[in-house]
Amino acid sequence: MSSVDFLFVSDWLTGWTAAARSTWSEVPKLIVSSHEIEDGETVKLTCILPIDYRGGDCRLFRQNSQSPFKLKTATEYSCDFYLTSQQLLGPQPVGSRVYLQCDYHLQQYTSVLSDSHGVTVWGSCPSPALSVGRRFVSPDDSVEVTCSPPLRSVHRCLFYRDEVIVARGSCSRNITGKELAIWEKSTMLLPVNLTCRYMPYEHLYILSKPSNHNLLFVVDATQASSPVECRVSVEDEQLVAFGGGSWTFAGADGPTVTIQVTNGSLTFNETCSTGSK
Repeated sequence: MSSVDFLFVSDWLTGWTAAARSTWSEVPKLIVSSHEIEDGETVKLTCILPIDYRGGDCRLFRQNSQSPFKLKTATEYSCDFYLTSQQLLGPQPVGSRVYLQCDYHLQQYTSVLSDSHGVTVWGSCPSPALSVGRRFVSPDDSVEVTCSPPLRSVHRCLFYRDEVIVARGSCSRNITGKELAIWEKSTMLLPVNLTCRYMPYEHLYILSKPSNHNLLFVVDATQASSPVECRVSVEDEQLVAFGGGSWTFAGADGPTVTIQVTNGSLTFNETCSTGSK
């Protein structure tokens, strides 16, 4: 091989190696400990370097900014940044989603940017008040529920059965017994713990603290083969909400279920007795 051929091959290999580095080996990787945090919490961001660039700076960028807002000298193959929610947000308000990237800078060399990752900083606001039209509902009937935020207007309300959202949108609406019994096997007497929250703004991730709890019962009379009486015991403060007396539901084929409210400690276990009405 002539010296000219050797130089040509050498230059080609050098160019190929540089191109290979620029396409994959020089791209840092950004890892976030959580993609959602509450206002006041801290998130860990790790910028992983593909090559040993110790002595240079790892740089962290927000959104499409050309200027880094955090720098850290690399002492190994990765740089860890611990940011509070306020440091993460910068000029953006609580409830924003912040997109982040990192790169590496050493003397005259600057790597390409990492992939972008978003972190949402959730905010909270005061609790609403939840009221319900009645405490007992059959699967095909509906109950009126109202979530009342301490604000004139809000973006939307969310209604929860325990931790599961059963409805969202309007703050005053009707919810069917089937919606309240989401994912539950049909049973004669199903207790449902209902709460609500609201989101005050359309474009911000701000969610209220939960409302007061309301205990409802989904009564499926079709599960009864003959007249059945079920007793529900509630605590003193809940007894006022339930009122005194009894509720009777008629099944599709004629059987009835009578609900009687008694004073005592709250129990989720139904106490039913079969007999003539």
